[in-house]
Amino acid sequence: MKQRDEYNVGEKVHNPRPVNLVCDATFYEKNRDKLGTLVFKDVESKEILIWKHIDGEVVEDYRHLKEELITLGYTIQSVTIDGKRGVDKVFRGIPIQMCHFHQKKIIQRYITLESKVAS
Repeated sequence: MKQRDEYNVGEKVHNPRPVNLVCDATFYEKNRDKLGTLVFKDVESKEILIWKHIDGEVVEDYRHLKEELITLGYTIQSVTIDGKRGVDKVFRGIPIQMCHFHQKKIIQRYITLESKVAS
């Protein structure tokens, strides 16, 4: 099985434009502080605009990718994020929405799915 660094992904061709982003990290092992990828995706075109391989989800990686996109000429119109602490500050001044999936997961941590009270 090939390792992450053995894949050759060709050079990304950018088409700078106004974008609405979804930003999220995915990890390839159960331990969240292992191998993963942080992705910024355009909602409308579903194009992955920029990504970074990461060893843990830290706010500075979000800041780095945001600045890189702006340097490439993109205009960020809005951002959907997962609610990780501090990430909202990276996008200060840009409309932010919390991902519905992550909202549900957070709520489920605090309520039971098996109620003992008859509805």
